[in-house]
Amino acid sequence: MEDSMTAADKNRALDRNEAEWVEMSRAAAHLTDAQLTDLLRRLRERRDRAQRMIRTRTRKASREGQANIDTGAREKKAQLAEAIQRAADEQKRRRSSTSATRNLKAAVARKAEQTHDGIPENRTPNTGPAETPNDKIAPSGALHAEGMRAAITRSTGDR
Repeated sequence: MEDSMTAADKNRALDRNEAEWVEMSRAAAHLTDAQLTDLLRRLRERRDRAQRMIRTRTRKASREGQANIDTGAREKKAQLAEAIQRAADEQKRRRSSTSATRNLKAAVARKAEQTHDGIPENRTPNTGPAETPNDKIAPSGALHAEGMRAAITRSTGDR
């Protein structure tokens, strides 16, 4: 694929149908899904056919000891590959937007099924988890009373 090829040379590489399909791939956004799928199928068939032709000619030329200069078929394959890429990108874009729309509709449906509208059933604020009692210390006042026992015994005797 030389850069020195003119537009006329590039167009000459394709037959009438292929040139039409390449042009259709440039306007892929205006095609229906079925048309786009059909266009991709046809472009891939022609690209594969051009690839087989290149391989056959290369094999034949190498057997005969000749140089294989098959720029026309290579240019055809390159143009068809570019057209396939354009059409495949459009198909991918459609699929991603379709799936995004489907996901959005499902999310809206789930949101509509919610009954509480975001308002909690109990209006008491959540203060977090309840404190767990520390079993290692005595209940309130017990230690104070134990500390007082010795003082009471000294001053008044047993109770």
